[in-house]
Amino acid sequence: MLSRALDTTRKRAAAAAVALALVIGGGAVIVLAGDDVDASAPSTTAPAPTTTTTEATTTTAPQAIAPLTGLPGDYGDRLDRPALFVKIDNHEAARPHAGINQADLVIEERVESSLSRLAAVFHSTDAEVVGPVRSTRSTDLDLAALFGRPIFASSGGNDHVLGALRQANVVDVGHNRGGAGFWRQSGRRAPHNLFANTLELRAKAPEQPAPPLPLFTYRADGDPLPVGAVPASGVALRFGGPEIARFSWDPARGAYLRSMGGVPHVDVDGVQVAPANVVVLEIQYRFSDGSRESSPHGVTTGEGRALVFTAGHLVEGRWVRPSPDAPLQLLAADGTPIALTPGQTFIELPPPGGADVL
Repeated sequence: MLSRALDTTRKRAAAAAVALALVIGGGAVIVLAGDDVDASAPSTTAPAPTTTTTEATTTTAPQAIAPLTGLPGDYGDRLDRPALFVKIDNHEAARPHAGINQADLVIEERVESSLSRLAAVFHSTDAEVVGPVRSTRSTDLDLAALFGRPIFASSGGNDHVLGALRQANVVDVGHNRGGAGFWRQSGRRAPHNLFANTLELRAKAPEQPAPPLPLFTYRADGDPLPVGAVPASGVALRFGGPEIARFSWDPARGAYLRSMGGVPHVDVDGVQVAPANVVVLEIQYRFSDGSRESSPHGVTTGEGRALVFTAGHLVEGRWVRPSPDAPLQLLAADGTPIALTPGQTFIELPPPGGADVL
């Protein structure tokens, strides 16, 4: 009996040793049944975890391009709205201006005698203050058509022009349609003291037409200059009398610095007007209602000489616009479109011979 007891003890000790070895070696689970151990029973070992790494792919959506400047950017929903055409006074008493540095583009036309007025066109941008706002001229209605059906803001006009304005393809939010969006600024004398806010003018519009189509083509980075481009330092402009304004190329800024009366043309914030492009379209002027007592009417249909100043160069060509509802074309000597530098553009409308290349 003693020998059987010793034998049983030895078997239990051996079983315990095997179990301990298996636990230490691989973490196996051993089930002991009675006094016997089956050392050949299969063990279950958890497989090593596998890690799969998936690289995140980042896709950057292309930036939108503003049609009236050619500039890429994050514009939100601003490019879905119509253009806003605002008439700006350019009398000496109207300066300094507000908002013209914020406009996508600016048009300068002849009015009484050799004076000029401006039209600031806003689409991708806004201005808290723009002005002084002045009256509509007959030339403006053909110019506004370049932008589809824009929102149109002015201080009013004579009976002849207001009758034409009512028939024009614009959304009139002018001062003649009520004072909302406008105010008179103290410290300036009338009529050179009427100002507006572009967002308030848009809110005043009873409808929001389609956005404008691009007016010009633009060069991408690395594209060559247009055909026929020659270096030129700028242009001086006359509207039937002495020099009205000049633009001088500044290579450091990559812009044309505007001056009037021999001094820098600055806005209310002291910032000099400096567009990326100056497009000179020589046009004929007649009288708006056939009478010499009326204001000049600029003929912006047909064709004529074009001087395009961009990137410190001059491209001489022709402008073509068969009718008021047709787009404007800028054509080089070989008939190809003249591409501009992305950025703000000033469109100048002097009579033939009114532009002197510097």
